[in-house]
Amino acid sequence: MSRTEHGVRPVRFRFRAMNTDVEVQLATGLEEAMQAEALIRNWFETQERRFSRFLPDSELSRLNRSTGWMPVSAAMDEVLSLAYGYMGQTEGMFQPGILPALREQGYEASFKQEMNGFAPQPSMTDQSRITEIMRTHERSVHSTTEPYDYSRPRWIQREGSRMVHIDHGTQLDLGGIVKGWTVERIAEWLRRTLHIPAGMINAGGDMQTWGTSDHPAWTIYVTDPFLEKRNLTGSIQLRCGAVATSGIWRRRWRLADGSIGHHLIDPRTMASAETDVLQCTVLGKHASQCEIIAKTVCILGSEDALRWLNRHHDPHDVLWITKEGNIIFRGDTELLEERWPGIDPDHRFHLL
Repeated sequence: MSRTEHGVRPVRFRFRAMNTDVEVQLATGLEEAMQAEALIRNWFETQERRFSRFLPDSELSRLNRSTGWMPVSAAMDEVLSLAYGYMGQTEGMFQPGILPALREQGYEASFKQEMNGFAPQPSMTDQSRITEIMRTHERSVHSTTEPYDYSRPRWIQREGSRMVHIDHGTQLDLGGIVKGWTVERIAEWLRRTLHIPAGMINAGGDMQTWGTSDHPAWTIYVTDPFLEKRNLTGSIQLRCGAVATSGIWRRRWRLADGSIGHHLIDPRTMASAETDVLQCTVLGKHASQCEIIAKTVCILGSEDALRWLNRHHDPHDVLWITKEGNIIFRGDTELLEERWPGIDPDHRFHLL
């Protein structure tokens, strides 16, 4: 999670959507900003209704119930295409077909519902018994097929027609990509269509910024999970680009066996990832890509994440904090002090 500051006084507003807090800052006049606010709110609400797995009438829920080919919206087609590409980039660590595993881990309700007293945890309520029946059906489907190949997309898109076919028994969860994509797309539209010269959209730590040389850089503060134990402060200086933060220390809950579950599923085990990475922040150009890289580093853990980033010659600045409190940076070390003022990593790795 992060908070932001800007050298001038942009118009600011906040609202809640997609089960998170959305913060917007726009360097424009009040009237223009009020017009933009209504459009931004509508954009987020529309995408939440389209992609939420918690809404039974969302387009994603209908796709998950579909049999055979189903026509989809342009937005769904675009996000599925992006997800397909990111699966290759992450060698399958980003896998949208993890919804049954999320349910298995007890992530049955949104965190909005949790705030109203429905914390995600397994229990044999009537609803859970219904869910258990669904799981039994899903397991029976998988048991009759080949071992689960986590690196393979579980859907097919018919090129040029916006028709999608998902594998029998597959349940997609696009929560790992949609927030970043939504931020990225509305930021681009505000810049290109409304000609707002500088701005920042932040949806729960996934943010996109833009500006010109006439505007000062945005200051983005990265929250330290150990803030209560140490006085570590640091920030990112960014004029145009994206930042995304992911981690396992917020959305977590206790499982029936006493262990701790969280929302980052390792597709190799279909369970909450066992990792030494508590939180990861990525600096780059596109919010959706930064979001995917941050989640992948968290799932892989420090050693495998470093090997994966090097194997792909990834150019992003990546900073993660381990459970032991170590701060690890891999990126452009020559620009570390300029881009990440106040942050002094315990370990630094140059780009290959």
